[in-house]
Amino acid sequence: MDPEEKDACYFLQLPEELIGLILKKMELKEIVTLGQTCKSFYSLIYNDHLLWKNRCLETLPDQIHKTVETYCRGNWLKELKKFTIIKKAVEAKLMLMSPKFCWRINQITLDDIKDFFIIAAETERSYFYTISVLQNTVQIAQRKLEKNKGEKPFTLTDIYYAKIILQYLMHTFLAIKWVKKHMQQQLRPEIVVNFFAQWVDPANFYFDENVDEMLTDIVEEVKDAIRAARAIKPPPPGWKKVTDREVLTAMSKVLVQQRHIAITTSADLASLSIVKALKNKCSNGIVLAAIWQAVARKCGVKLELIAFPNHLFLEWMDDYDEKNVRWYTISMSTGELIPKRRCPFSQTNARSNYSYCPDSLLQYVYSSFLLTMGAIRNWHTQNALFMLNFLGTNQNDQNPYKNFFQYLIEDGELCTTNLPIDIKYLKKVYRNSILSLSTLNKPTETASHDVVVKKHSSNVLYAVGMVCYHKRFDYICIVRGWDLNGDHLETVNDLFFGRKQPFYRVTAADQSERYVAQENLTEVLRPSRIYHLEPQISKEFSHFDGFAYVLNDEKKVQYPDEEAIIEVHRNKALCKRDY
Repeated sequence: MDPEEKDACYFLQLPEELIGLILKKMELKEIVTLGQTCKSFYSLIYNDHLLWKNRCLETLPDQIHKTVETYCRGNWLKELKKFTIIKKAVEAKLMLMSPKFCWRINQITLDDIKDFFIIAAETERSYFYTISVLQNTVQIAQRKLEKNKGEKPFTLTDIYYAKIILQYLMHTFLAIKWVKKHMQQQLRPEIVVNFFAQWVDPANFYFDENVDEMLTDIVEEVKDAIRAARAIKPPPPGWKKVTDREVLTAMSKVLVQQRHIAITTSADLASLSIVKALKNKCSNGIVLAAIWQAVARKCGVKLELIAFPNHLFLEWMDDYDEKNVRWYTISMSTGELIPKRRCPFSQTNARSNYSYCPDSLLQYVYSSFLLTMGAIRNWHTQNALFMLNFLGTNQNDQNPYKNFFQYLIEDGELCTTNLPIDIKYLKKVYRNSILSLSTLNKPTETASHDVVVKKHSSNVLYAVGMVCYHKRFDYICIVRGWDLNGDHLETVNDLFFGRKQPFYRVTAADQSERYVAQENLTEVLRPSRIYHLEPQISKEFSHFDGFAYVLNDEKKVQYPDEEAIIEVHRNKALCKRDY
């Protein structure tokens, strides 16, 4: 035997602990390649269940770990392959969206993304995987865009289409969840509030079980407070039962004095999420009312959360003395019990025949959210409006959720099943309903813009993607397109050069679309990202490069010469800065 061969240390002869450490440091592709080199390596790698379990848990979203451990039967490699296949398929189809729909005039429909529904509905966990891949794409893209980088599939355009797909996937699931829980009378206030947060923000998960865990923690704190109060002032001898008033007093101590949860009138996503509100110690009154009601219910006390169009309150009936039943409302800021006669909306102790209604609460949350957002138009406000399309009576062809509610109510299979509905492990009956909803409404006729290639003329001073300033009306804007002249305009007032000058289509800082003469524009020498306008322009641009928004591949077909013009202005701005 050759001396060198005798002294050689073969990989398989290394201790198992050392082999494990080496494989742990290797990339997934390298491990797969190593396993394909020979039978010994193949057997070593593909039979190492601990290796694949660790790799699987590192790769999969944290929220799905417990579910996978429960249902994968120890076949971690198979689960990892399944997730990887879904991830590659979703990313590949996402990058095809812009070439396919860039010039579409009307909105993308459920039928347009049927391939994503097919991927998502394949297995129990594929729906969650598909959504989490899209969510992760949005999050990675946002981090890369902060560094002024734009690489597929992490561009503004990819975010634009990913959010549309997320919206449809999540809303279709939530539609089924709402109807199913309505049938089962399980739409408790905390479920309704969490439902709204999830509907409005599909880019993040809002799990009911996370809410329930936090509420259970509060319940334990309330029990501790009751025990502490009884230690100081014991109840009468032989009296063991905890009264409703004791529970409410303890809740007031925990929520107001110990947790110091402040109430804000703002009804944005941060204050409407129960988990965020409890972590940040700042909550909208709606959320705090839902917390009070849920904790009281878990402690055996019945509180009614009543929502009218312009008024919401918590009501408690004190029937300790059956001959003298009293009604109270609860001040959530102080925990004080206020006799019902003192409520300005009820002049007597007589109680009308009303009770908690999940639909009324959802409507109240919706109205409060839009009131807070005001004139702001973004993805979240658009999703809120889509909720009315699902729950309301909007039957026009542009409503993507037309007939959803009626169809689900009449769905016999959905009505009879008692299986839990969980997005992390979605049963076949619910996946079938989702596929049915995705094809329920017939596709509308589509229309597309005619693409006219515009070669840059020397008369056109500014380029598409530049950030400019309107000299007359004092606003920042982003250039979206231009015409060589304004001959097509009926009237032109107060312009020195009249129609015989370039006109620019811009998106102004107030989110309005305007048509501006060149004489009224000037470039911004030190531009920065205009975040709140990006949702409106992301269909046409890939990223902000530090000076201008870069056209995506489809927009470059229409405006092929813009890059050179932008570079001239960039160099000009650098010279002025240096000077």
